[in-house]
Amino acid sequence: MLCLEQSEHLLSPMKSMRAFYPLMVLTGFVQLVIPSTIHMIMKHFHLSEGEVGLLPLVYFTGIMLSAILITQLIQKFSVKTLTLFSGLLVSVSLVAASLSQWFVLFVFFSFFTGLGNGTLVILPGVYATNVLSKESARIQSALFGFLSIGYIVGPLFPGLIENLKISWRWAIAGPGLFILPFVLPVIITRLKRIEKAEKLSFSIIKDIISFDRKFFFGLIVALILGGGAALGFMTWLITFLEKEKGMVQSSAHLVLCGIGLMMVLGRLACGYLAKRFSSYKILIIITIVSTILVFFAPIPKAAMVNIVLFLLASLFFSGIYPLFLSAASVYPKSESSSAYTLFFIALSVGCLFIPYVLGHIFEYVGAVAGMSSVAVFFLGVLACLLFIKRELPVRKHAHHKPFPG
Repeated sequence: MLCLEQSEHLLSPMKSMRAFYPLMVLTGFVQLVIPSTIHMIMKHFHLSEGEVGLLPLVYFTGIMLSAILITQLIQKFSVKTLTLFSGLLVSVSLVAASLSQWFVLFVFFSFFTGLGNGTLVILPGVYATNVLSKESARIQSALFGFLSIGYIVGPLFPGLIENLKISWRWAIAGPGLFILPFVLPVIITRLKRIEKAEKLSFSIIKDIISFDRKFFFGLIVALILGGGAALGFMTWLITFLEKEKGMVQSSAHLVLCGIGLMMVLGRLACGYLAKRFSSYKILIIITIVSTILVFFAPIPKAAMVNIVLFLLASLFFSGIYPLFLSAASVYPKSESSSAYTLFFIALSVGCLFIPYVLGHIFEYVGAVAGMSSVAVFFLGVLACLLFIKRELPVRKHAHHKPFPG
């Protein structure tokens, strides 16, 4: 009877996680709005790669602010209230950005899009970490797998807009007009209240760091490099295919859709493997393979070879930062939400700066060098993993999952 009650207690929150899956699809769609339309924005506002690189920087500043505020907000508001408000903020910001006549105004509304979308991305992860910490690795992979479905839909929509000869502004406004059906499942689902979630403060940060200093800083640096490298790869892929390979825009959008599909498969595979192997072992393998594939992918002259290598690379690197984020479950439950938030802030810092740096490499060194240089950041992730393994005794946190295992 006790086992049955425990399984039912676990099953209900597990079922409630399904309500977040459509929401994650939406956030992926929104997150790929800028990478999917960056070439259109460049042409309309007459910008260079370095100048337009300001957009992801400002967008992820908004996401980073949402991560900083999230632990305070979940103590004052329910998950449903935050989801509804953030969805409305994303909707209004995208529509306003699409109507902007000046690039500076477009950038301004991109900040608020990031603020709203950041909350929508973080909330499911915080909920899973707090309510279902033992299943965190599997759930994080599933959540970000659904986010990757948005990566498939995201490029298709601008590609369709382009083929129909409709104004590029509809590619920006579109996701903002589709928000309600994706938010509704969270609103109508019975969710457990997030409990024992401490506000993010200097004392909590100090406690989290003191739990294991070298483990913490290794994860932070790995998330900065891994998250930024993945987004930088997707942000500049279409520009590379058009500029270096002469590919038409509609075909380049299809390649980006393929990247999204491979990321879905990669993250689902990581979720399955996380039940059999430790996250550390999975991360070592996928990071090594990602580094090799990303470095060599832009070099061959044949566009088809480039595309195949890009697709394979995305299959492997897709699991890197979701598995790192799942490490928040290693911390005590009262600190797990704050730990997840800190890790997400680190991810946002990487997504803020690395695409911007890659834009300048594209502009001043070249497109091949720009894409290949992504591998340097993945190599940094591998160095962090080796640092964590060397410095953290394997049995030190053996009662926690998924790290280090």
